[in-house]
Amino acid sequence: MSPSGPRSAALVIVGDEILSGEVQDLNTSFLARRMWELGIRVSRIVVVGDRLEEIADEIRRHARANDFVILTGGLGPTHDDVTRQAVAAALEIPLEVQPEAEDLLASDYGDSLTPAERRMAELPRGARLLRGRQRLAFAFRVGSVLAFPGVPDLLRDVFESAADQLLSDPFYKETLWVLGKEGDFSETLAAIQDRHPGVGIGSYPVFLDGRYRCKVVLRARDADALAAAARDIHTDLELDAPPSEA
Repeated sequence: MSPSGPRSAALVIVGDEILSGEVQDLNTSFLARRMWELGIRVSRIVVVGDRLEEIADEIRRHARANDFVILTGGLGPTHDDVTRQAVAAALEIPLEVQPEAEDLLASDYGDSLTPAERRMAELPRGARLLRGRQRLAFAFRVGSVLAFPGVPDLLRDVFESAADQLLSDPFYKETLWVLGKEGDFSETLAAIQDRHPGVGIGSYPVFLDGRYRCKVVLRARDADALAAAARDIHTDLELDAPPSEA
């Protein structure tokens, strides 16, 4: 990875409940959007079950290819919450009690704190705690690996406390609406893409305002490059009015 190029992240969503459809995954869309807003390219999104070695394998694989690995889920007190152990295994470091985490758990749970809940303070050596505004939740970071709770409300709260650690150069984005179906303009759009290799151009059919419409989204780190590609789309394609529902 070049330090001057776009920084990248892999998202690893942990939980048998996601793979079985028992729980709807709301975290992926939130994280992908926030990474974009922070200027970080999401290169992979992986869903893995509650199996320590499988999680550790995903962390190792994606840590080699990305600037960040972001995990959600598996931080609780039950037998199937093994993300803490998987991070330690992937990074080949031991788990140890993190004093700040221990204090937070004692404060949040009070006299009801159980031994299993107390063990949630056992984090990979050197882990830095990430704390949001709500009680009963925290995340941690070890190097390029960040592990967040899987409950969507808690993840969103805690994530914002880590956002400033992830800031990169911004992306620029523009959305245009094109008349016709994708097959009508696919070759013209491909030619525009060839002329502007530094701009990501995607076409997405959606059903809005009672009919199918084509949304073309341009993304780039260079605002001038994005503007040039948008001018070509305005010139070479027939644009549609934006839908009222967009």
